Order: sequence, then C-alpha cells, then structure tokens
Amino acid sequence: MNNLDDVIYINQLLDIYGELLSHGQKEILSLYFRYNLSISEIANEKDISRSAVNDALKKGVKTLQSYENKMMCFAKSEAVNKLIKELSFDEKNKQIIDKFNQEYNKNGI
Repeated sequence: MNNLDDVIYINQLLDIYGELLSHGQKEILSLYFRYNLSISEIANEKDISRSAVNDALKKGVKTLQSYENKMMCFAKSEAVNKLIKELSFDEKNKQIIDKFNQEYNKNGI
C-alpha cells in the first residue's frame, strides 16, 4: 500500500475504529501507517518475523475495512463534510457552521 491516498484513508479508519483492533494489530498498523516504519523495522522493534508483521498488517487493514463496510462512520463523516462545504458558500450559513464548529471543538461532540 504505497498510494498516499490509501495511507491517509487507513489512518482515518485507525482514528475511527482503532480501539476495536487488538493491541498488537493497532500498534503494528500505527507504526506502519502513522510512523512510516518499514516491515523490517517493525519486526526488529517487536522482535517478530517480517512475515508476522505483514500478516498483522493485512489482517488489520481487512478488519478496519470490514468495520467501515458495516458501520460506515467514515463515509457518513465525509458526506457531512461535503454538505458543510456546500452550505458554507452562503454567508449566513457560513456563520452558523462556524458557530457549530466552535461548539464542536469546545465540547468534543
């Protein structure tokens, strides 16, 4: 998975569903996708084989994609963001959206 868009997508799925993965899978996926460590570097750091790292990556990505296919949290978030961008062209809507974003960031909604 060398495509930057794929890496960004997996990182977003990790943000949403990462806590649903096993500790080991989450850690390996984070090292690979967030910290850009190679399979060999992860294997050395975790003292496991490169094959085990590769298997954990494949299984972890598959699991994240399975969660997204079922729950669609990322897709729904993208749809909401698209609507917000469309609405923000109107100045009054932009003020409402800015107020919403301030509340969202303040309260962690």
